[in-house]
Amino acid sequence: MLGVWLNALISEVANSYAFGPFVLVPERRLLLESEEAVRISPRAFDLLTALVQCPGRVVSKRELLLRVWPDVVVDEGNLKVNVAAIRRALGESTGSPRYIATVVGRGYRFIAKVQSSNHLHHLAPTSAERAGNLPVIAKRIFGREESIDAIQHDLESARLLSIVGPGGVGKTTVALAVARRAAGAFKGGAWLVDLSAVDERVRVSDAVADVVRLSDSARAGSIPLEDRLRDEEVLLLLDNCEHVIEAVATWADRLLTSTRKVKLLTTSREPLNIRGEVVRRLQGLGLPTMLDKVRAKDALTFPAVQLFADRADQKSGSFRLDDATAQDVIAICRRLDGHALAIERVALRVASLGVAGVLDHLERRFHMFDGHHEGPERHRTLTANVDASYSLLSPRQQATLRRLSCFSGAFSLESARAVCGAQDVSPAAVVDDIASLTSKSLLLTETRDGELWYRQTHLTRAFAMEKLIEHGELDHVQRRPRRAK
Repeated sequence: MLGVWLNALISEVANSYAFGPFVLVPERRLLLESEEAVRISPRAFDLLTALVQCPGRVVSKRELLLRVWPDVVVDEGNLKVNVAAIRRALGESTGSPRYIATVVGRGYRFIAKVQSSNHLHHLAPTSAERAGNLPVIAKRIFGREESIDAIQHDLESARLLSIVGPGGVGKTTVALAVARRAAGAFKGGAWLVDLSAVDERVRVSDAVADVVRLSDSARAGSIPLEDRLRDEEVLLLLDNCEHVIEAVATWADRLLTSTRKVKLLTTSREPLNIRGEVVRRLQGLGLPTMLDKVRAKDALTFPAVQLFADRADQKSGSFRLDDATAQDVIAICRRLDGHALAIERVALRVASLGVAGVLDHLERRFHMFDGHHEGPERHRTLTANVDASYSLLSPRQQATLRRLSCFSGAFSLESARAVCGAQDVSPAAVVDDIASLTSKSLLLTETRDGELWYRQTHLTRAFAMEKLIEHGELDHVQRRPRRAK
């Protein structure tokens, strides 16, 4: 009975791990023993996941603390307490450990044999058994399973697939999940190339070559990377392409022409716009759209609310969504348009402000949620996240984005031309800017009665409005006629 049930479970889950009588399902946050759920605290669960995903390896105390408590400074005593809780949950008694061994002065090692879902499915070897450098995704992924499945399916037939969306919406997380699933099909491995620190002075091919490790014979001499990859079965994940988009597009086109089996998976705020590219736009996380009061148990069926609750609990250790706070949490998630990074950042303030306080400050002051120090520079504040896109625009496009912030909701192209037009800006130029801002994920589109309407996210609008005020344009723009819904 267990075998039948286990196969049914893992067929629906990307990653699950079996050891002894236990099955760990990170994406469902489940620990099962003989089909029965095992009670375990969220922190202990994350700690167990970190150890199980690295069987046989000593995982240092520092690595575990950074992974399980990424946003706070905690004492090593917390680690010991949670390891003890895991051992109790796994039924370990004093004496020789069966699952977790303590490596004095260093950390912990998971010593039991672990069987992953990939092995249970008898699939090709996992990325861990091939060349590559894909990191383990440390945090639980919410609401992206459908997108991950669709992108993985597209990648089977496409050689170039671009995941496009606003900064911080979750493109890298989704791309890594897809790459880790697909990695076993590439003999040359799956490689993550982070282009965020690359500027126009560095060739894209050099940045890729610094990461991808080929055989000694293939690396010999000064052979161009495209030639070295000619017959290689390799998956390249080019992350954060937007600031060098033209260079990436030129090199990608040359690479795909020169090779037969290389595939490219890219993340960017706009497409590469070259032949053969398949584009998948990533939207915000799903959230309730109904206006009536929603109970906590119903709100928790939506990924945006799930993410908020999870991150708030990680920070405070005691947050629980209830009927009294559900409406405010939904309002926060709506205010943030389901934007994953923004929800994570805002949820961290619940411990100090409470849910109502977070909503109040969010509505009154955009910048109060700045000041975080985790992650890449472009993600450390909500301001920096939008500014990274704004800085890549031409002066005229920046002016258009600023002026569009006068619309509190959706607006038509006709209204945009009326508001953004000036003596030196023709209506045709405004149309071009609107198209470019939409392509760069700075405007969202929706169709109403057969007509296309545009909208800025709340975060983009708040940022653009501040820029509008800085440039002294607010009064002038507000006097212009406009039509919005």
